[in-house]
Amino acid sequence: MIIAQSGAASIPAPVPGVVPMVLRYDSDDPYAVVLEFPDPAADEPGGGDAPVRWRVSRDLLLDGLAGPVGAGDIRLAPRDGRYTEVEFHNRNGSALVQVETAELRAFLGATADAVRPGEERVALPDTLEDFLRMTDA
Repeated sequence: MIIAQSGAASIPAPVPGVVPMVLRYDSDDPYAVVLEFPDPAADEPGGGDAPVRWRVSRDLLLDGLAGPVGAGDIRLAPRDGRYTEVEFHNRNGSALVQVETAELRAFLGATADAVRPGEERVALPDTLEDFLRMTDA
């Protein structure tokens, strides 16, 4: 089962604004949520049109609703009761967006209806050869 929710994320600084965002969950990959944003270079000459996708632990998103979490590429923290800040880091820099906590909570609730946290199952291939074939895809 795939659950997708379109919405928007606020960018608080350096230039405040709003960007479209899609939250995507696939019960075949029950531990992860994909956050998808438009390519930031799409409006520039020669810019790309491929969305930027971040694969995030569903548990990290759930924990981020309650308090600050994350120490690596993705960090979350509730702000003002209305927003959850999501901070992304990679070798090219960082980005901070604010997502409405109620929307994120509703989306995560829908994922829990599909696959309850703690009851996730991942089908593994029967042989090493099948595993290697799967990872090459």
